Amino acid sequence: MAKLIVREIREGDIEHIAAYMRPADLDEVEAGTGVREALAVLQVGVQSSSPCWTIEVGGEPAGIFGASPTAPTLLVPSVGAVWMLGTPMLERAPKQLTKLGRTYVRRMAEQYGTLMNFVDARNLKSIHWLARLGFTVQRETVPYGPFGLPFHRFGMNQ
Repeated sequence: MAKLIVREIREGDIEHIAAYMRPADLDEVEAGTGVREALAVLQVGVQSSSPCWTIEVGGEPAGIFGASPTAPTLLVPSVGAVWMLGTPMLERAPKQLTKLGRTYVRRMAEQYGTLMNFVDARNLKSIHWLARLGFTVQRETVPYGPFGLPFHRFGMNQ
């Protein structure tokens, strides 16, 4: 079993993960944004997120995740749009990824109170993983992104 750690983002992490991104993640990026340029999407995600970390598997950058603050409303004052993009290396340590994922999701929920986002309905592995982390994934889909493809809304309240 490969060792998985979570650490601060270092120079070169974004470029490495963009170059080796999982096909399902790349498809989801394109469906949600209309852009198939992994590097540009990761750069924007990292710049807009607080907090944000790198997942390392076997000494190699394998994923980046974080939460971007969304505009508060009267009903929901603090929401973090939680996200993660990664390489196939993430699949080498699934139990560790879930265990550490729960820890970091709790940290982000403490900061924001509410975490939410949308997941591509085709990305079944991510949908199941989000449920294991404790997110509620809505059964019904909504048209999302520039192509109006089906996505599920998911979320969690602290």
